[in-house]
Amino acid sequence: MLKLKFDFSNGAVAVPTDLIDKYLKLAPSASFKVLLFILRNPNGAVDAKQIGICTGLTENDVSDCIEYWKQNDVIFDDGEKNEAEAEKASGNAKKIGEISYKEEKEMPKIVVKSLPVKKPTQKEIALRIAEDENITLLFREAQKIVGTFGYDTQALLLMIYDHFGFSVDLIITLLSYQQSEGNLSSLAIKKRAEEWTKNGIDTLEAAVVEISALEQIQKTFIEIKAFLETDAKKPTPKTAKFLRDWSVNWNFSTKMILYALKESGKSLSEANKLLKKYHAMNIYDVQSAEAKKKKTITAKVEKSYDVNNVGRNSILERMKNKEKEGANV
Repeated sequence: MLKLKFDFSNGAVAVPTDLIDKYLKLAPSASFKVLLFILRNPNGAVDAKQIGICTGLTENDVSDCIEYWKQNDVIFDDGEKNEAEAEKASGNAKKIGEISYKEEKEMPKIVVKSLPVKKPTQKEIALRIAEDENITLLFREAQKIVGTFGYDTQALLLMIYDHFGFSVDLIITLLSYQQSEGNLSSLAIKKRAEEWTKNGIDTLEAAVVEISALEQIQKTFIEIKAFLETDAKKPTPKTAKFLRDWSVNWNFSTKMILYALKESGKSLSEANKLLKKYHAMNIYDVQSAEAKKKKTITAKVEKSYDVNNVGRNSILERMKNKEKEGANV
């Protein structure tokens, strides 16, 4: 049996058992941090900003959690504000984090990078559908893209919605991109969702930017794959990483990328070093790169030897001197 090591000498917080029994499995995990803070400070929980600072969640995440509890008639806002109680509430958290709800500094976001191994049961899925009409909307729109799907896909989409906090629009955008890629398998959808949340892509706007980047990477790969002598339809993860830097982050043209690859003997690592240097030097076209190359070679030649000294000390010069001596005899 698991036991709590804390005692109750400094007080305790009462949590309704009905609330625990009903929402422990179904509610997003972050929402319980918000709820515990409100239970601990019933007269001092002011707004999403204060709760975010005191719990380590972002303000947006807290706002979503507050809305979740409001929609389920667990909490409400009485419209009052007690500054003294609010300071006290922040002080309770400050004992550990040295923070104040008035501070502007935002705490780092806690990101769940992978989905749980255990899937929600069919009963739990039915309960979530009954509680949240957005899930019904999600399943209906997803079916237009994926086609008729059963329990496994329902569980996957629900976990992405609940555990990653992806909006319906964001999940549908993800599915649409996977459709364009020709891969709507559960594994591919799960992998893409985990990749996005790991990289902080948790809004529709961020997803649009990411999809544009992915399309640019694929376009560049198609344009240079003949030079790389590969028949692969997609770049490897390592190649994709290089292409993201070259064509997206550094905004090099395909022509410039091919030039760097030629200069580097088709070595991706060496080409990356070269393009990184060009990016730092603000060189983005082949003409400028060639000019810089010639200038560098000329500078090296001039530095390596003195033409006059070499001439005077060379074998040819000594031979000339001997010829002169022979002519004078």
